[in-house]
Amino acid sequence: MGSFPRKRRTEEVCRAVSLINYVTKIHFADQVLEHALDGELEDMAVLRPLVIWDGDSRRSALRERLELAFPCRLRPQILELPDEGVTEETSDLVASVYQQGDRDGLIAVGGASAIHLAKAAAIRLSHPGPLQDYFDCEGGLARIRNVLPPLVVIPASAGTGAEASDTALISVPSRGSAALTSPYLVPRVIICDPTLTLDQDGRETASSGMEALAHCVETFIGSAFNPPADALAADGLRRIFLHLERAVADGQDLDARRQMMAAALNGSLAQQKGLGALQAMSNGLVSAGARLADKGALCAILLPLALEFNAPAAGTRYPSIERQLALPARRDLVEAVTRLRERLGLPARLSALGLGEAALAKAAVFAASDHANRTNPRKAGPEDYLAMLRAAL
Repeated sequence: MGSFPRKRRTEEVCRAVSLINYVTKIHFADQVLEHALDGELEDMAVLRPLVIWDGDSRRSALRERLELAFPCRLRPQILELPDEGVTEETSDLVASVYQQGDRDGLIAVGGASAIHLAKAAAIRLSHPGPLQDYFDCEGGLARIRNVLPPLVVIPASAGTGAEASDTALISVPSRGSAALTSPYLVPRVIICDPTLTLDQDGRETASSGMEALAHCVETFIGSAFNPPADALAADGLRRIFLHLERAVADGQDLDARRQMMAAALNGSLAQQKGLGALQAMSNGLVSAGARLADKGALCAILLPLALEFNAPAAGTRYPSIERQLALPARRDLVEAVTRLRERLGLPARLSALGLGEAALAKAAVFAASDHANRTNPRKAGPEDYLAMLRAAL
């Protein structure tokens, strides 16, 4: 009897890694926001949604469009993302605002922070006890039930990957970050409207595009078996290499924006297979003090190093990607990613983001315990992560 908890935990992990579940409703079209938002909220009988918004003052036109998208019969309340980001305390704050306002649904608009916070708040609203009880590392997968309030996600960038994932990342002082993972965290509805990204500047577009690229590469080479995810990731890679530079060069190129949002969605859906070393390192660095807003730049810096580290365990995956991208002869995947970063003008060193040696050891420990490390194709410990991070400094 004493071995039962360990056995059950092993079964939970195996089930989480092997589950293939892409069942959710996704609207994808130009100018679809207004129509989809009205119809979906009516279908879910949501009249008083709480909207979590993480746009800044530069995106005032987008916020105005969002406010006008709600029909007169609704009474939405917009809550700006707290400065502290996604923590147990801020999820408590959202839950309190939700309850005090007698809200009946959650809408996350913007990037990863708003989406992760909405998912965490959904658990806080519908499950007893502290949020820590539902962390994946504490066996929370088995405790999260299908009783969450309705959640609609509206991404306003193309790359965070949070929109269709079954995970929310929470900052935790004692361990850096922790994951809430459950199929019930996949949003009820996702509204992908490429016109919502037209106001992003070139640097934001490049960074988010590199984050989408990282998701697609890591899921494609990941150790889990998930053929649908592989197909989605491969398609996303092709779209990114064909269209990211166009989107950066001309932000009003709607076709390029559409292709990048499709690639980002592919990467988000494919994440159900699991990510790897790059995600673990970037999560570790954010936990150690890097800004979440720099996540795309972190991906651009760390992806070539993660690819080099994983090459011995990648088998035929790298040549497969190189064939699909029709890379020129004698140019491998690592070189192609490095040259793309250079053309986009993104940083090549962590020091360019204000990070120093002091943060690396802590980030390496966090990375080794991160949930993304489970599906990395090559086993990686703190010393491996520290070596890659020092090489990136």
